[in-house]
Amino acid sequence: MLKPISDLFRSDEFLPSSAVFPDIDKDRLVKDLDLKKEAASRGAANQPETSAETLDHMELKAVSRVEDLRRRGLENYETNRRVYAERLNKAVSARMLVETEANDSKAKFAEEVTKWKSMMVTPRERVQETYRWRNRFREINKLERPAKEAGSLIALFGLAFLMVILESAGNAYLFAQKNTLGLLGGLMAAFLVSLGNVALSTIFGMASRYINCRGFVNFFKKLVGLGFFLTWLGFALVYNLGVAHFRDAVERNGEWREAGTTAIQTIQSSPFGLYTMESYVLFLLGLFISIISFLKGYNHSDPYPGYSKVAADVVDAREEYVNYLEDSIETLAEHRDDAVNGLRAANDEVHRNINDSVDALYGQKALQSNLNPFLEQCNIAANYILAVYRDSNKAARTDNPPAYFNTSYTFEPFKVPDEEIERRQEAEEQAKEVSELVNTSIQEIFEVFHEAVKAHYEIDELEGTHIDRAARFGTNGKPETINKKETD
Repeated sequence: MLKPISDLFRSDEFLPSSAVFPDIDKDRLVKDLDLKKEAASRGAANQPETSAETLDHMELKAVSRVEDLRRRGLENYETNRRVYAERLNKAVSARMLVETEANDSKAKFAEEVTKWKSMMVTPRERVQETYRWRNRFREINKLERPAKEAGSLIALFGLAFLMVILESAGNAYLFAQKNTLGLLGGLMAAFLVSLGNVALSTIFGMASRYINCRGFVNFFKKLVGLGFFLTWLGFALVYNLGVAHFRDAVERNGEWREAGTTAIQTIQSSPFGLYTMESYVLFLLGLFISIISFLKGYNHSDPYPGYSKVAADVVDAREEYVNYLEDSIETLAEHRDDAVNGLRAANDEVHRNINDSVDALYGQKALQSNLNPFLEQCNIAANYILAVYRDSNKAARTDNPPAYFNTSYTFEPFKVPDEEIERRQEAEEQAKEVSELVNTSIQEIFEVFHEAVKAHYEIDELEGTHIDRAARFGTNGKPETINKKETD
C-alpha cells in the first residue's frame, strides 16, 4: 500500500531543501573574474569616466554572475513550490487510494478469517466424534472409571530387556556347570532361555486382557482372553520345569545334546522331581520372571482392551484442536498486524507529504523561510564584488571616480506568489479524513479479529459439557447445586 501512495506524491523535479538555494562564494567570484587586476588597469586609465552614470562592463559582468546564481535559486524555488502545490492537489486522490486499500485490507482479512474457520472444521469434528465414541464405548462396555494411560512400547521393551539381563545373570552360573564353554556358554544359554520366557509371558499378559471384556457380543473375546491366560499358566510351569529338568540332565550326563531328550522324558515321568537344589532355584527364578513379565504385559495399558486407545484418541483430538487453534489465531494476528501496519504507514505517508507541503508553502520550513535570506544574500554578494572592484579602481585613478560608485546595487524585488487558502484547507481536511478512515478501518479489523477468536468453540462446548459459571451462583453469591446430568 505504501508504494502506490509514495508514487502518487513522488516528483522527479523535487530538490532537497538544502539544494534549492545555492551558496554564493563572493571571494571565488572575485578571483574568477580577476576583478582587482581589471579594476587597477581600468583605474589607471581613469575608466569608467567621472561623468559615467551606469555600471561599466566589468561591473555588469560581476553582477551578472551573481544574478545567474540568483536565477537558479529562484527557479529551484518555483519548481519545489509547484511540486508542493501539486501534492496538495493530490490530497483527494490520496484519500481515495487509502480508502480503496483500506477496503481491500478488510476484505483480505475477512477472507483469512473464513479460511481459518474452514480449517477448524476437521479438528472440531474429530473432538466431537472421538468424545462421542469414548462415551459410547463406556456405555457398551459398562465402564464408568477413567481409562489407564497406555505405557510406551519403548518402556515395555526396555523393562523386558532388563528382566532378560537380570534373569540371564542369575541363571548364568547355574548353566555354566558342565558347559564346555564355561561361564560364557552358561550366559549364552541363560540369555536364550530368559528371552523366550520374558517375551512369551509378556505377550500372553497383553493378550489375556481380553478376559475382562463384558457383554454377550464380547463373549468370544472373553474366551480368547481366558484361553491366553490358561495357556500362559501352562507355559510358565512347563517351560520353566523343562529348563530345570534340562539343567538336571546336563548335570548328570554332562552332554548338552543328549540332555534335551533326557529332560523331556523326566518331565513326563516326574514333573517336580528335580535332581539338584540349583535346578529348583532355576525353576523358581524362571517362574518369578514369567509372572513379572506377564503382569507387565497385562498392565501395559488399560486392563479393558481398547479402552486406552479410545481415551488416547480423545486426548489427541483435543491437543490437535488446541494446536490448530493456536496456529490459526497466531496466523490471523500476523495478517491483522500486517493490515494495521500498512494502514498506519499509509496514513503517516499522506500526512507527512501534506504537512510538509503546507509547511513549505506557508513559511514554516526551509523552502519558504530561506527565500528572503537568499535574496538578501544575493544583494550583499553583488555589492561586495562591486565594492572590491571600485576600491581597486579608486586606488589606481588620478581622476575622481563616478558618483554612482557611492550607491548600492539592488536586484529587482521578487514577489512571492499568493497561496490559495481554500486549497490548503481542503488538503488538510482530506488528511483528516484519511486519519479517520484509517482509524475506523483498524478498529473494524480488530473487531473482526476479536469476533473470530470469540467464535471458536471451547473443548467442553464441543463435547457438550460446558457449564456457565455465572449461572452457577445465586444472588447471595453461594454456589448452587449442579445437576449431574449437566456435566456428563
